[in-house]
Amino acid sequence: MTKHRTRIYPYLFATSIAASLSTPAFAQDVLNDYEKVAFDSPEGWAMAHTLSSALNLGTAPAEDLGQWQWRLSAQLSSIPHLSREEQRVGFGGFKLEDMNKSPVFGRGIFALGLPAGFTGELSWTPPVEIGGAKPNNLFGVALERAIVQVGQWQLSGRVYALRGDATGDTTCSKRVAGFAPGSADNPFGCIAPSDDNIRMDQEGLELMLSRRSADGRWQPFIAYADTRMHPYVKINAKVFTSIDRSELEAQGNTQTYSLGTTFQASPSWRISAAASYTPLDVRRAPLRETGNGDFWSVRLSLAWQARS
Repeated sequence: MTKHRTRIYPYLFATSIAASLSTPAFAQDVLNDYEKVAFDSPEGWAMAHTLSSALNLGTAPAEDLGQWQWRLSAQLSSIPHLSREEQRVGFGGFKLEDMNKSPVFGRGIFALGLPAGFTGELSWTPPVEIGGAKPNNLFGVALERAIVQVGQWQLSGRVYALRGDATGDTTCSKRVAGFAPGSADNPFGCIAPSDDNIRMDQEGLELMLSRRSADGRWQPFIAYADTRMHPYVKINAKVFTSIDRSELEAQGNTQTYSLGTTFQASPSWRISAAASYTPLDVRRAPLRETGNGDFWSVRLSLAWQARS
């Protein structure tokens, strides 16, 4: 956290308490602060952790569908549960933020066979609210193709991007706002659940090495992905007698390692499962020493391909 925001908050906190103990104010103060934080700061890590839950990675090795052939699939990924201390990321690592929303992330995927052996993908996450958080206009696109094939071995490549955002009561959760402002359970004075917004923009490249079994039904794989993330958070929270509309932004790269397999249950149906690991560094208060805040996920996918 930069010195500016770390310095301004105790002042805002103190003046808000003083104002709440005096006569009612006719207008509310509005905090319109902006910061670009380091990717490994507590706030930057929290944003990277959130974006990691929506990585637009491949669910299986690239396959030549045949020109204009199509496939539909559904993907479900786990989101790790964070401890109380891991959620202490606000204001440089001193304020608890409610990051435990949904335990899973899902998307639907439409794939289309293109010329020259390419496959294009369009994915969409439904705007379903879970635990006070909801994705909005969250779309992904990808283009993949087998690069090298030698016998049963295959190396495939994939470029991908994700655009959209999500909203939630992260700064002031519904539970915390239910306690009296300034109390031990609500020390930062949340008046009502916040309506925070995070931009989920990211793009990257993935390489996947796989080997098909002799009967052609199993295809284990390992994969490596490099993702450029551009998270941006817009806070909208009522605290004491003020409205916090601060903005936070970060930028950085993550690397993801995956291990999984696909199973061709029938000519039309395919099942995929993978475990992914995304190393994330974070400098937590008070010593600012770099520690691990890695993201682990299990992904399951069910695909149905139209046959001509």
